Amino acid sequence: MRYLILLCLAWLLAAPLRAAEPQPAFLQPEVLKAALAIELTDEQKPQFQAALTTFVNERIEAMNLLLRRNNQTDLPRKIKSKTNRLLKQMDKDMAEFLSEEQMPAYKNYRNTLKANLQGM
Repeated sequence: MRYLILLCLAWLLAAPLRAAEPQPAFLQPEVLKAALAIELTDEQKPQFQAALTTFVNERIEAMNLLLRRNNQTDLPRKIKSKTNRLLKQMDKDMAEFLSEEQMPAYKNYRNTLKANLQGM
């Protein structure tokens, strides 16, 4: 019984540590707030999700490839360069379905996302 009480106490004490786990850049509160400011229509939401998913998956794949290579020099520059290329592709994808009125809010979203990616 005492073991069970200690186990429960340890679990409760560790709860704040689990809550402090880092979230992906695209799930940070300021990024989500910027995404909501775009005011996507119901038809645009799946397209936005698809473009963002493509960006995230391609960035993860590119980062894994860069990290697997041996003797990488100037890795931060290469990561930044690859991220910028992927962001430009996402810009093209988003421009296909976002209206002119939505583009300034999207640019703010993109910049906020990019700022959050730099810490990762």
